Amino acid sequence: MAHVQTDTVPRPRAETAETPHRGRHERPSAGHDPGGRVDVVPTVIEKAAACAAREVPGVGTARHRAARVRVSGQAVLLSLRIGVRYPEPVRATAALVRESVRSRVEDLTGSRVHHIDIEIVEMVR
Repeated sequence: MAHVQTDTVPRPRAETAETPHRGRHERPSAGHDPGGRVDVVPTVIEKAAACAAREVPGVGTARHRAARVRVSGQAVLLSLRIGVRYPEPVRATAALVRESVRSRVEDLTGSRVHHIDIEIVEMVR
């Protein structure tokens, strides 16, 4: 069979002053975003939510599985189990926890927190 030459094979680009040659394994410059996908697993979101809840004054989180998360696309649904120190007002404390957790999770993950259920599991002195 005879060898046929076609123009469909890509040809190497000529180097110019604007496009310096980089080796195959060289890192791109700091301003270049190589793209790609970032996946945040639910356990990371759970830990971030639990930490944010604990930072609210008057709040402690449950010992086991303080936060549970479901992710649907870019929307995050959270369930938190917290303890509130007596005599802190429960509803006001829950509202502070909800805002703190929403802000922290959205900042860290870039996902929108759609819903946060809070279960008060104990009052602590």
